[in-house]
Amino acid sequence: MPHFPDDDFPGCPACSKIFKTFQGLNAHLSSAKSCEWYRKGKIKAFGLDDQQLAEEAASSFDWDSSDWPDLEEGNIDVKEKLGLSYNNVRALHQKVDSIPERAGDWQTRHLSFRDRPEEVYTIRFRDPVEAVKSLFANPAFEKERVYCPKKVFTDEGRKSRIFSEMWTGKWWHAVQNLLPKGATVAPIIIATDKTQLTQFSGGKSAYPVYLTIGNLPKATRRRPSQHACILIAYLSVDKLNRSEMTEAEHRSKVQHIFHQAMSIVLHPLKKAGKDGIRMTCSDGAVRLVFPILACYVADYPEQCLVACTKYGTCPKCRCPAKELQDPAVSPPRTKTWTQQIINDAKAQAQGSPQVFHKECMANDVAGGVFTPFWQDLPFADIHKAITPDILHQLYQGIFKHLVGWCQSIVGEKK
Repeated sequence: MPHFPDDDFPGCPACSKIFKTFQGLNAHLSSAKSCEWYRKGKIKAFGLDDQQLAEEAASSFDWDSSDWPDLEEGNIDVKEKLGLSYNNVRALHQKVDSIPERAGDWQTRHLSFRDRPEEVYTIRFRDPVEAVKSLFANPAFEKERVYCPKKVFTDEGRKSRIFSEMWTGKWWHAVQNLLPKGATVAPIIIATDKTQLTQFSGGKSAYPVYLTIGNLPKATRRRPSQHACILIAYLSVDKLNRSEMTEAEHRSKVQHIFHQAMSIVLHPLKKAGKDGIRMTCSDGAVRLVFPILACYVADYPEQCLVACTKYGTCPKCRCPAKELQDPAVSPPRTKTWTQQIINDAKAQAQGSPQVFHKECMANDVAGGVFTPFWQDLPFADIHKAITPDILHQLYQGIFKHLVGWCQSIVGEKK
């Protein structure tokens, strides 16, 4: 155990950080990453000079000391001795506000229906392209980030192929062949999940939209401490006024407001996915990146909402709801097929929402969306992008049948 000076505030012999209790000092010493010398070593790995190291150390000390009670009480002597870069709480808040956003500034839009202009639905969002830029520029992902597709096999004969990461799949190879030579694909992964926060005070809920990219390994993407998923939007959770509205009309308006909001949030991906955008990566190289929607993570109810699929049917194929147990393979749903059903229904409806809804539902397509948000996203097929829902489709959809089958085989007595 190192020797500490005999005063009221023991200090760390490595980084000279002051602690009010020996328990705090022991906790600090048990974690080497909290020492200043460790941070300097990590920063040197990125090639920063001594001046930048000094600025980083001062900035780090600013954050570490921002919650000290002496500073809140306005102790001038303490502030002068510590040499902080701020003198009061207002200056501290300005320093916090100066931290650059990972995906640009937040924006606000208000949506409404033509027949109900007094009902306003608010969404908060930021640029998804800026989020992709920050993930490409983050030096923490430099050794893990992948820029081109690969084929991995189990043996030298290349007879058995391994599909483990997104860059080992067939989709990336197919899209890469459609882009200019030297282009980089940024497979966009979108995840949405309406979450109930409280059951009291009106039942508060949130509807976040997250973004990450398939250039990072799945182990990194699913680890919250890596910050590989970026929050890019909050969709509206305001409840629709159901007065003088049928059940079908209510469902149609819910679908319409969702697709209109997602169209606004993902609008920058249309031009960027078509023409590409030059991004400076953490290795210093400037690459022509095409951000393309590759996966959409959602539970089954949201899958039907996203893919404009009739609830109870498969969002991946055209199998009718009453034939889902049939082992025969049904034709796949495609972006072009769904759009054609919607366009035909609009032509026959001639402006009538009821006729449009009826024609769409007859073909197992949701009848509340005239223009899906994914309609103009380049190189993207929403039905291929939908990922399996383990809870609703596997556990609840199959496990209950397995239990019944096992009971029939074993018998009621056993």
